[in-house]
Amino acid sequence: MKRLFAAAATGAALALAPAAQAETWTAYTYGPSDTMTTTKGLKTILDRITAETGGELKFRLRLGGSLPIQASNITQAVGNGSIQFAEDGFFLGNVKISNILRLPMLLQTPQEYELAAKTLQPYIEKEFAAQGVIVLGRYIYPHQTAYSAKPLTSLADFSQQKIRVTSAEQSEIITRFGGIPVSMGTPEVASALQSGAIDGALTANSGGGRLWRESLNFNYRFPVNYFDGLYIVNKARFERLKPEVQQKIRAIVQELAPATTRGLFAEEDELGRGFAEAGMKVSPAQQADIDKATELIRPYWDQWARQQGPEAVEALQKVRAAINR
Repeated sequence: MKRLFAAAATGAALALAPAAQAETWTAYTYGPSDTMTTTKGLKTILDRITAETGGELKFRLRLGGSLPIQASNITQAVGNGSIQFAEDGFFLGNVKISNILRLPMLLQTPQEYELAAKTLQPYIEKEFAAQGVIVLGRYIYPHQTAYSAKPLTSLADFSQQKIRVTSAEQSEIITRFGGIPVSMGTPEVASALQSGAIDGALTANSGGGRLWRESLNFNYRFPVNYFDGLYIVNKARFERLKPEVQQKIRAIVQELAPATTRGLFAEEDELGRGFAEAGMKVSPAQQADIDKATELIRPYWDQWARQQGPEAVEALQKVRAAINR
């Protein structure tokens, strides 16, 4: 009888014990549209995390511009806990070492990018961690090329054009060919093109090309650099999750992030054909322009690294050795 009462008491206690409370995190993306491949990829990741944690972790997804967080401040917002999960493409001002991956003309194939990213990963993770952020995964867009409302079919046409850039490093290539670089986040570009505040942008068909197509008449397929997006999470909140949940999240991001890269590359050519059919003047890159720009900008790579300090010099040397450039 005693054992029976004890078992009954234990069962009653378990029935009255509160279930593990589900957490709801705010997730943010720099992308202003849910039609973007990157936004769709992020939503797939978030939905999968919710499903595989049994609803233990849910998300409110907010598009770029829907919160008072500028694209360049996403890293800080994740680090201070204002948001818990994000897709961040504008982290260069906060994590300086990552600029190596976007130095103009340095990485000229996806394979070179992958080698460089693997080489830099310990440096990048260290800088993010110092700001209370964990990097879970990444994807890349195809090469950033030049678009404009004005004629743009060669490097010479950059002269006096106001071109939106996403980093000081991109600015270098525009400035050196007589253009005027203008830095701004993705949500601000559409209105800037419509008002004439800028003439064009460095972007990809699968990125800004599809968003701002109506304002752009020319595309010079000159490959400036790659643009990478990172999936990041608040370190303190992430480490409070159960270890098995942390592992699930890491595994899901690692599995699904490459699908976003594949999707972006797959639609690049398809969109380009559609742009041309709709009247955009699409000009292939001239090899002479690529060679000229690479040689002109080459000294800037080392100059940039010296300005950042010894660690950047070391990291750049490792990257250049890895890609043999």
